[in-house]
Amino acid sequence: MTEKQYTGRVRVTSPLTTAPAHVRRSVRQEIDESTGIGEVYMRSLIRAQLRAALTVAATLMLSIGALPLIFLAFDSVTEMHVLGVPVPWWILGVLVYPGLFALGWVYIRQVERAERDFTELVEPHRPDPQ
Repeated sequence: MTEKQYTGRVRVTSPLTTAPAHVRRSVRQEIDESTGIGEVYMRSLIRAQLRAALTVAATLMLSIGALPLIFLAFDSVTEMHVLGVPVPWWILGVLVYPGLFALGWVYIRQVERAERDFTELVEPHRPDPQ
């Protein structure tokens, strides 16, 4: 049995040498071209905004929406007067508005944070305007 010896180099090539090299695409390109990854990014932003909106709506329903039930359950509250005005009027006319303001403030902060995080993901080298 004879053994063949190779004295030179052997070049091994792939049949896919003519295939283009994989080019890394930015998140912005993924979103602009509506690729599967771009859709995932957009769904995550929309999901974060929806979660914030549902949290605010649930809080609103459980707090202000429950007031009529509280007034029905506790007749003593509806019979009380402060400065000649029934307490339910004070609650609905004065105390509800700071709560609504706080709820709106929390909602805006949550949504802006989600958008800021999304913008940082899409444009990582953009300076923060603040």
